[in-house]
Amino acid sequence: MSISPNIISICLIGTGLLAWSLAARPLVEDPDLDVPLNPLGINRSPYGEVFAMAMQSPIESYFHAGMGEESHQHAPGEQCTDKCTTPKEEKHVHDENCEHGHSEEDHAGHEESKEARSLHSQLLSLIESMNEVSYLRTNPKAPNESLMRHHRREAEDKLRFAYEMDPSHYGNYNSLHFFLTEPQIGTRPQLTPSAVKLAEETINYCLKQENDPRPALTAAAACTNILDLMFTDYNHNESSTFSIEQMRQGLNLLNYCLKRYDTLAKKWDESKNWELLSPLRVTECESRYRFISRIRDDAAKTFVRIENEARSPQ
Repeated sequence: MSISPNIISICLIGTGLLAWSLAARPLVEDPDLDVPLNPLGINRSPYGEVFAMAMQSPIESYFHAGMGEESHQHAPGEQCTDKCTTPKEEKHVHDENCEHGHSEEDHAGHEESKEARSLHSQLLSLIESMNEVSYLRTNPKAPNESLMRHHRREAEDKLRFAYEMDPSHYGNYNSLHFFLTEPQIGTRPQLTPSAVKLAEETINYCLKQENDPRPALTAAAACTNILDLMFTDYNHNESSTFSIEQMRQGLNLLNYCLKRYDTLAKKWDESKNWELLSPLRVTECESRYRFISRIRDDAAKTFVRIENEARSPQ
């Protein structure tokens, strides 16, 4: 009696599946092999940096909705005020007694140009109104706490997702830290060690970036957040978990990050890489550097006060 080849194949496949399941179980339960999901290697790549920047608008929309605020959107047909528009182009008014010496052909061309601009403006207004409709709130009732919490959860999830794409993004990191440490804002309040861990991960990642000075500013901001948590814990808890030595190390690390920014910024001055950024981005970096420097000066004074209090007799 011969055995059918199909039966043999089925037995071999079943044996292989059993062996695979037995061998895969230890690998699945190994915590060292539990890595975060990173499809196509987008996280912490140049593409991830672009996606992290592109997520700013939806994050802001969810945050405003979660705080019970309405982001400023113009309804269709609403006229913009001078504060939210650029200066309007001056229009040339043509009348029969025009004294500019234009010929009839010039005026005809001018009228055609006005018609083209008018058509372009109408099309642009239509596209803008279609975009604005998606932001208009049609429910006459105010959002309840559950809905606002849902929006805050969405903003927090998107912040975490954007952070994983680019931990060096200054705005995403600081916003995520804010969500974690403010119980009235965040939907998953974290303890101080969790916020410190996030800051340390950010610092370690940013200090590995050697071709861009901007991550050094993010690392410096993470240092200021750690120092703030340390000072707050020291001032409010008699048995603080942070020692003076840890505070000194945090202040030294902040100084190192600012010096690193200075060094990389000078290299960009020499290579003229700053000219590749928009003036708004350059001004933003300068403003952040001045802001963090002021925090560093205040932190240094606070540390001196704490150190003097520790040395004074009880």
